[in-house]
Amino acid sequence: MNVTVRASLIALIAIVGACWAIPVLLVRVVPSDAGMIAMMTLIYLVLPVTAIALGLLAANSARTLFWIPAALGIGSALLFPLAVEGSRDLAFHGVAYTAIGYAAMGLRTWTTARQHR
Repeated sequence: MNVTVRASLIALIAIVGACWAIPVLLVRVVPSDAGMIAMMTLIYLVLPVTAIALGLLAANSARTLFWIPAALGIGSALLFPLAVEGSRDLAFHGVAYTAIGYAAMGLRTWTTARQHR
C-alpha cells in the first residue's frame, strides 16, 4: 500500500472517529451529569490533539497530503452536528482545528528543513 494512501486512510479513520464516533459514544454511554465535562474534553482536548497529529502526519508528504488538516475542520463542521443534537454552533470550531493542523504541519516542515541544512 502506498504511503500516501495509508496516511489518507489513517486520517479518515481519525477524523470520523473524533468527529462522529466519539461524540455518539459519549452521548450514549456517559451519564448526563458528566456529559458536559466529557463533551468539553472532546472539544478542547481530543479534537485539537487530533488536529496536531493529522498536521504532523500531513507534513511527511505535504505536497500530496496538504488537504488533511482542512479535512478535520470540514469533518467537524459536517459530522459533529449530526452526532450531537443542538450543537450547530460548535461546528465553527472546525476553523480553529484547521488552523491548528496547518500550524503543526508548517512547524514540522520548517523544523525538518532547518535540520537538513
